[in-house]
Amino acid sequence: MSFLRWLPKRWQRRIRNYAPRGFPDVRSCGAFYDARTRLFRGDEAAVLEYSSLGAQERLFERAVELLPPHGRILDVGCGLGHLFDFLTERDTEIEAYHGIDVSGGMLEAARARLGADDRVDLELVDLTKTRLPKAGHDVGYLISVLGYPIGRDPMRAMMSILQRAFDACTDGIAFTHVTGGRRERPLAFPTVPEELARTCERELGATAEIDDDGVDFTYLVRLRHPD
Repeated sequence: MSFLRWLPKRWQRRIRNYAPRGFPDVRSCGAFYDARTRLFRGDEAAVLEYSSLGAQERLFERAVELLPPHGRILDVGCGLGHLFDFLTERDTEIEAYHGIDVSGGMLEAARARLGADDRVDLELVDLTKTRLPKAGHDVGYLISVLGYPIGRDPMRAMMSILQRAFDACTDGIAFTHVTGGRRERPLAFPTVPEELARTCERELGATAEIDDDGVDFTYLVRLRHPD
């Protein structure tokens, strides 16, 4: 944030809080986060668009309660790799951590933070175009990565990402999404929790469970493979 500190505070806030309505493709989404990584270097919450890193941690806590982590972890939209920190600080039994993202800038920053751990594999992957090895992981998480609409059919793009992440995990995945009407600023890509869960059950062949407190605009869905 070297040059930002010379700007009036109102402009700093506007730049920090800027949120596009969506992206024409995944590459554009990656470029947006590349720019944030450079612009807000040293302020990880700003890079990731959180009010604070504590807000991110609360989502992690809800996600691992919904889907307990173990073995081979897939982190879709891994960003700066904070989920790995969160899990290791809690002595989670991690065999391997595979973090994927569409932002090369954030992956570079994540490698600088986590690269010394031989359990960590970080990779630039677009799940709308690339399939991961089937059942190559045990559990997967997608935390705060599906909120922006992508392309002309954002629901189809999101379902493609979820399908490929789900197929890659033997137990299942947990992901966050946003629901409208719970905060003043309109959300770009809200969904109704119950409707999204039913869509996942129908299209992915999953068993879905929702974690929605009815207050926060972010809720979670757990998808498990049927017994």
